[in-house]
Amino acid sequence: MTASLMWGGFLYAYTQGLINIDLEPPGEEVAQGPLEAAPEAEDDATKARKKGVKRKRKPRPGDSLVGDDLGGPDSRNLDMEGGGGEAQLLGHEIEQGFDGAMPRIRRCLILAAGDEPVTGKLTFGLRIAGSGKVTKVNLRGPNMVTQSEAGECLRSAASGIKFRSFDGPDMLVSFPLTLN
Repeated sequence: MTASLMWGGFLYAYTQGLINIDLEPPGEEVAQGPLEAAPEAEDDATKARKKGVKRKRKPRPGDSLVGDDLGGPDSRNLDMEGGGGEAQLLGHEIEQGFDGAMPRIRRCLILAAGDEPVTGKLTFGLRIAGSGKVTKVNLRGPNMVTQSEAGECLRSAASGIKFRSFDGPDMLVSFPLTLN
């Protein structure tokens, strides 16, 4: 109960602008929506409370996005009469799928190895159908990886991951790897 009171107090203080938490990492831009065309004289607390702020990630130099367009989330019609249709994969199931594909992913990364070590963040984007089959794959990361033979190999490795079937709409999954 004490924890609930503390979190409630924290939430109240945050929403009232009594405390300010900067969640923007240094160097990232914030794309402003139509509500953000306000004068510069506003204080940080007022800006933090405004709705519609979306982050716009600045691509790192040497990064690119290749592969399939995953599309956005499909519109969903909820059938109140029917049964089911909302199941999804759990996070640990997605991790297990990638764990099984990791030997192949490592072999693909060897193709990108050159004189300089490949470092940075590599993000797999997947669209997973209810059958558990990966239907679309894209990669975001260093050009040395995504724009080479290694990129095709990685996309193929990710397409081969088999997940359990689930009774729900397609899932859009983002799976990051840190390359050291």
